[in-house]
Amino acid sequence: MNFKIIILLAFLIAFQNNAFSNSHFFLKIDKKEDYGLEEHLLVWESPENMEILKVYDKYSSGGFIEIGNPIFNKGFSKSIWWFALALENQLDQENVVIFSAASSSLKKAILYVFDEFGNITDTQVSGYNLPGKIRDMDSRLNSFSLILSPKERVVLLLKTDSRGRNIYMPFFLERADSYWQYEVNRGALYGGISTTLFFASLFALLLYFYLKERIYIVFIGYVMACLFLILEEDGYAYYWFYGSNFYQISQIGIPLFSLLTCSVYLKFNLDFLETKKVNLTFFNIGKALYHTAFLWSIALLITLFLAESSTVQFLLNRTALYLAMVCLVLVIIANLYQIRQKKGLYVLAANLFLVIGLSIYFLNTHGITSLNPFYPNGIVVGVLVNVIAFTFGIGYRNYRDRMEKENLMVQLVENEKQHLQEKFLIQEGERQRIARDLHDDLGALIAMIRLKVEDAENKLTGINNNIQENLAESVSLLEKAAKYIRFIAHELMPTEIEQKRFKTLISELFAMMEKQDKLDFKYHVGELPILPVYMKTNLFRIIKEILNNTIKHAKASKADIDIFYDQEAGEIKMIMSDNGLGFDYQKITEENKGMGMKNLETRVAYLKGKHEITSGSSGTKVEVSIPFEVKDDEQQ
Repeated sequence: MNFKIIILLAFLIAFQNNAFSNSHFFLKIDKKEDYGLEEHLLVWESPENMEILKVYDKYSSGGFIEIGNPIFNKGFSKSIWWFALALENQLDQENVVIFSAASSSLKKAILYVFDEFGNITDTQVSGYNLPGKIRDMDSRLNSFSLILSPKERVVLLLKTDSRGRNIYMPFFLERADSYWQYEVNRGALYGGISTTLFFASLFALLLYFYLKERIYIVFIGYVMACLFLILEEDGYAYYWFYGSNFYQISQIGIPLFSLLTCSVYLKFNLDFLETKKVNLTFFNIGKALYHTAFLWSIALLITLFLAESSTVQFLLNRTALYLAMVCLVLVIIANLYQIRQKKGLYVLAANLFLVIGLSIYFLNTHGITSLNPFYPNGIVVGVLVNVIAFTFGIGYRNYRDRMEKENLMVQLVENEKQHLQEKFLIQEGERQRIARDLHDDLGALIAMIRLKVEDAENKLTGINNNIQENLAESVSLLEKAAKYIRFIAHELMPTEIEQKRFKTLISELFAMMEKQDKLDFKYHVGELPILPVYMKTNLFRIIKEILNNTIKHAKASKADIDIFYDQEAGEIKMIMSDNGLGFDYQKITEENKGMGMKNLETRVAYLKGKHEITSGSSGTKVEVSIPFEVKDDEQQ
């Protein structure tokens, strides 16, 4: 009887040892907020699917090996990886902890919980190929909630399937309240990051609507790609946006958004640095790579609708990351090519953190390193620094372009002013020549003809009354013609315009006009400041143009003109009204203007003035205002 009891006890002890042959790996669980897993987490690589009991036997027989690091990083893999963790609750009460495998490319994860007798007590599922509502814990991470009974010992076997994708998987074991507190803080951090990137995109969008330049749309695309890469890398893209309905996107999220980020980042740098003007060949290479990356992104999206093949996904995902790295290299080359320019130095400084962050990320992705020198990670820090720097950059670019346009407009105005000045000088020179010809040649000729006719009239006195009357009438007509010639010559070239006061010039003009007996003029010329010659000349022409229009077209009998200096407004003002028939000024404005109206508007614009014309059946009123600053209160 005693022998049978001994045999039974030996069997139970053997069974117990078989159940937990790796009992020295048990992690003691108490009330800590989190636990280090370095010496307790085990791993085993399985090239194919295996039944869970066979895997458990592998664990029990010591087939699993120690990781030695809570971050498991094997780069791209075609295997299934099993992880084991033995826990022992030290408390005399129930204890709740959360076990997380924080991988952004974990396709599927199944957690098996074994009791101390080797029986499966619980099974939980997670992974990014499952909708959030199906996962046992609907959170951004692949997390599993464990409820440990008092003094309970369990073994966790976690099956992870990331075939065709990279494996970068930090592991965490935390108390439930610590886990959720961390998640709240982490969510607030990434919410702030998302808001910052959103406002940067909004700023660029406003600039696009204002300037209609494509570079701002490229910048928006770059910022949005960065945002989704950041969120996808930390699980928030799945958790906030498409985990419930479009969860399949996360299967290609990392390579897709990495490729989009780096390719659009390349395109934006080429445009911002104006590489097309500097090196057309390099620009075309970058452009070709950008289009290649875009087509590869479409290929990644297409794989979501095809039958799954880990080999195809392995090829597409890894090639996408290689293309992304090539884009990053071209960005650096473009920066170095223009490093001697201030803009090139600024862009290089703006790109520095992002290039470092993305380089470390790509090395981690391929299992070469497991670095994370920045908090929360290199991509976040690099993107924030880069986007903020380029936001200021595009703001300054807008300011610079606006200043260049304003300077160009000023230069165009100056050129136009110079052109008008040259035009007016040529006109004045031609007027003087014609005036001299009229006065000296034609005027002298008419005077000689008049003398001859008067001589003939004297010689025929008393001989033939009819001939004598005709000659007398001819003398009168010649005298009238001489007056007209003198008037026209004065209009074309007011004598001594440089020396005479403007008020005197205008008074002489009105005196000449009164002799025409065509219009009853009433005019008043107030005290005017001392004017430069160019202004006197143009004001004289403006007034003459208004008078000519009134005489020729208004069919008026009366006209009033008032010319004065408005000290309060700092303007020379001319106001003229008549009682003529009026005209449709709007119609004339819409149609082709006559030479007179064009000359009037050109001269007013040249003097930086303004004019207003109101016309109707009761007559026409013209108001002209020319700005002029009086120095030392000098008045004529």
